Amino acid sequence: MNVASERQAVRDAVVMHVSDITLTTKGGPVPVRLYRPAHPGPAQVLMFFHGGGWVAGDLDTHDSFCRVMCEWAGCAVVAVHYARPPEHRFPRAVEDCYAATEWIAHQGPDLGLTPSRMAVAGGGSGGGLAAVICQIARDLEGPDIAFQLLLYPVLDCLARNRSRGQFAEGFGLTSKKLDEYLNHYVPRGIALDHPWLSPARTACFNGLPAALIVTAGCDLLRDEGRAYARRLKKAGVPVRHKEYPGMRHGFINYPSADLQARRAILLCVEALAGHFRRTRTSA
Repeated sequence: MNVASERQAVRDAVVMHVSDITLTTKGGPVPVRLYRPAHPGPAQVLMFFHGGGWVAGDLDTHDSFCRVMCEWAGCAVVAVHYARPPEHRFPRAVEDCYAATEWIAHQGPDLGLTPSRMAVAGGGSGGGLAAVICQIARDLEGPDIAFQLLLYPVLDCLARNRSRGQFAEGFGLTSKKLDEYLNHYVPRGIALDHPWLSPARTACFNGLPAALIVTAGCDLLRDEGRAYARRLKKAGVPVRHKEYPGMRHGFINYPSADLQARRAILLCVEALAGHFRRTRTSA
């Protein structure tokens, strides 16, 4: 696919059906946006958790990405509109994301979904939430999550590494802004090494789902993504890590402006489609 056709394909991704629904979970209502692919029959599932520092962002800010994943990877996408500050602080976002994932795992077939061997994804804080949900599902023997797609994720809120200093300001997401997000999201008295905030600090990496981790070369979160990939590999988890040199945090949200973003989107589609294809074959 050449550059022109890639750009056109990103713009023209069309999904057969998109609907906003509210899931009635044990913890309360959780709004989600359900994207259904054009093909008939049950659809495999990608749970998506948007970024925005746990504070900003919503279903609309990441709508295009969800549409492309649905259409090109041929899966249903369930984007979760988790509750946010100032009304709802940590751990509410985690609870909503896990409750929605659990609901889809149990009741998804009623919506024409096949939730076995599902995937989860997110960028930035949403990538951190995806990593956390995988850990919780493993520890509680919960939803069957078999693949995690982590885009420049927040994985260690106490990280003091090279990229945190090198790209602290002037490269989009700044250290000051990340601290502001944490101050809004995390109540006083909650330690930032809590594994639901810093999944890189979990005690055990064994048994986690296969992963694709995408990092940006000019992002203060770069090194914690690299480190997480190494920790997963050391624990025997199948993981692919792809870094895009020169890119800033959130670059994948701008495919019309940057070839690297389009390449990254195609990589995500390729990884998801491959995962779901293997799942269908082994079923």
